[in-house]
Amino acid sequence: MQYITVNTIDGKQMKLSKFILGGSFGRETPEEETFALIDRFRELGGNAIDTARAYGGIDDQLSFGRCEARFGEYIRSRNCRDELYIITKGGFPALYPDLSFKRWRITREAILGDFYTSYDNLRIGPIDLYLLHRDDPEKPVSYIMDILNEIVRSGDVRAIGVSNWSLDRVLEANAYAESIGMPKLVINEIQWGYAYLNNEMREDPSVSIMNPEMHRQYEAHGIPIISFTSQDSGLWSYLYSGKETWDTLKPSRKMYDCPVNRKKFEKVKEYCDKHSVSPAALVTAYLACNKVTCGPIIGCHTMQQLEDSMSGASLLLDQATIDWMDDVQ
Repeated sequence: MQYITVNTIDGKQMKLSKFILGGSFGRETPEEETFALIDRFRELGGNAIDTARAYGGIDDQLSFGRCEARFGEYIRSRNCRDELYIITKGGFPALYPDLSFKRWRITREAILGDFYTSYDNLRIGPIDLYLLHRDDPEKPVSYIMDILNEIVRSGDVRAIGVSNWSLDRVLEANAYAESIGMPKLVINEIQWGYAYLNNEMREDPSVSIMNPEMHRQYEAHGIPIISFTSQDSGLWSYLYSGKETWDTLKPSRKMYDCPVNRKKFEKVKEYCDKHSVSPAALVTAYLACNKVTCGPIIGCHTMQQLEDSMSGASLLLDQATIDWMDDVQ
């Protein structure tokens, strides 16, 4: 297993497994199945779970948080607080009943309220890594960082970061943090997978999606990334298995149908056929072995899905292979 090293507020370090379990359980998956999946994830070398205040149910006040509560219950049931890192997020936008955007929630009241609701849901002591789920570009970074600094000074968090922020905003926020002597943002969680997906193709305009220019910037500045939708909604696995074709993709994957991704699938098929690995293993290894430090989030609902995705942890791709995968023009 490869790791992402994160500096903590107290001057120590956390070594997060690069393969991170996506913690959106809570509504459909029974507790015993969730616990069995986490047990197996840990057996395979994983030690980090990504969840959020908004996971497990969403309403205007984000009053559910069932996923966080379940992970807290798991940690207490296994007595493994020192063996598992919890990443959670707050500040998710308010949504209308149809889940369309209503308003930003990057205010002092919302951020502190979300944080301490998460803290109470988890009941594990200081949260390992706390991220703001979204940015509000209209708010100055000084305003937002001052709120996060209140949480930092409380001692209830070990490290802070963000999700779906532009890199320019992250760098601006860290410059401000340095100027006032507070800890910097240590990570940004964005959408990144092997598939090409431009901003016009995205379903949620508030989501930050990796592109070639951003990749060059992240490489230059050394800011680590946690990537969600790391397997592109299962695109490569469905195509490779023959369960779907480009003409029969389900709506959640249809947005990926473009000439670039059709060429990329030929690369996936060629590599998987030659090396007898699964598409899930290949595309997660592509991220974990990338020049930009990245921890792909793996989502699963079955043990087979978990083990398939985690097999990518032992697939170490060299730079020549990654360059070959990227050469689709």
